[in-house]
Amino acid sequence: MTFYIFKQNTLTKKTPLAIDNVPDLICPSDWIKGEKMAPPIQNDETLQLDLSPSSGQFKSGIIDGLLTLYHYRLYDALIEFGINNIQSFPVTLLNKQSDETIVNYRLVNIIGLLDCLDFDKSKTKDWPSGRGFDFLSMVIDENKVNNLAIFRLKDDPTKVIINEDLKHYLESKKLTAGIKFIATEDYSDW
Repeated sequence: MTFYIFKQNTLTKKTPLAIDNVPDLICPSDWIKGEKMAPPIQNDETLQLDLSPSSGQFKSGIIDGLLTLYHYRLYDALIEFGINNIQSFPVTLLNKQSDETIVNYRLVNIIGLLDCLDFDKSKTKDWPSGRGFDFLSMVIDENKVNNLAIFRLKDDPTKVIINEDLKHYLESKKLTAGIKFIATEDYSDW
């Protein structure tokens, strides 16, 4: 089965929305650990995130960067597909320049940090410092994904990976605006 890196396409003709920063109550690195998270806001309040001053108006299916946000239609499609290793919390995006608020996104936590790369088949390039590497190609060992259709990689938790079935489902629902699917074998850090 083919696997895909699932991310925001920032190279569209329209400038997409982008988050400026995150509130002090959120540590972005906690949201990529693949662990269940407590709600970021208590008492049924909604988390407010400021849009970057350079943010455009294009409302893509994914906003990623400091945090991972999915448009509610994308999130709903994931649930309809049967995804059960995901949490989400409503957010309000605020454009401080225009005072416009956008309420159709959810902060997403993908539960599942998998050690599933086949390093014998993947291609990497070591850093000159010897303290890490860049991927030139990633090969996922299907036997180690525990039948999950969406997950994060233990070796690079900033990457969200989906399987081919989920990709085709999202395409059939026409939920690909502003989304990039990169086959892991074709992915390169450079």
